[in-house]
Amino acid sequence: MKTKPFPTTSVTLTVILAIVLAISSTISTNYCAFGFGGFQCNEPFAGYGGMLAMVTFISLPLLVVSGAIAAWRLIAWLRVQRRP
Repeated sequence: MKTKPFPTTSVTLTVILAIVLAISSTISTNYCAFGFGGFQCNEPFAGYGGMLAMVTFISLPLLVVSGAIAAWRLIAWLRVQRRP
């Protein structure tokens, strides 16, 4: 009987991306805003506004792609597990 390993990497990467997106968007929402100088943050994140914005904007599409891949691999794993 051939077994397929659990897609640990895909699921873990999706969870990590979700956590990163949640943290960066929370910080951006609470401490940062668009102003006359662009996207800037207040203390304790002053100077990191650009980085936080890029992390938030890049994490969202990566999370969508990673989630789709993880779901596809998880479904494939479940199908193999159900076979007699």
